[in-house]
Amino acid sequence: MKTTPYLMIALLLTLTACARITSPFTTMRPDYSNVPEAELSAFALAVEKSVLEGDRNAVFEGYAGVVTDNEEILQAIHTRAVRSELVQALLDSGHAYEQAQGTICIIRSREYKNQTSRRERDQNALVVMSENANRWTLYEGLCKASNWQRKSLGAVQESFFQARVQSMPSGQKYENADGKIALR
Repeated sequence: MKTTPYLMIALLLTLTACARITSPFTTMRPDYSNVPEAELSAFALAVEKSVLEGDRNAVFEGYAGVVTDNEEILQAIHTRAVRSELVQALLDSGHAYEQAQGTICIIRSREYKNQTSRRERDQNALVVMSENANRWTLYEGLCKASNWQRKSLGAVQESFFQARVQSMPSGQKYENADGKIALR
């Protein structure tokens, strides 16, 4: 059978379309076997409350098995506290929500486009990217500093997500267990 260039291109496109491109912002199945679950949850709640309050000088001590004095982790937490007012304004607008994987996401709807200017959308995107980057620094830094296995990342993501949902003001949106956007 003679192959034509068009057939080769079609075959190549078919094969590459099946390839899965993974995102660094993925949710791993929570595995608490290597982490102190109660201490991690308590630490996550303390962090999220301090961030929500904008406490730039919070100190976190007394969480057995959770390394809380790592400079990279503390810097990410304090930077999030500085940015908290902007994140809360975005979440309060109803145009963003907390994702179960531990990040925030803008709801790109026609309503969002009509209610915001291009400049505001650019600023919101920068806030979301910066916030998500700091969250990932926190999650991965916590696993590394505490000497937890890579599979513990899902437990860290879930603990911080649950802490955020627990401490978020009513009227803000989050992703529920069914993957749908719900209102607190």
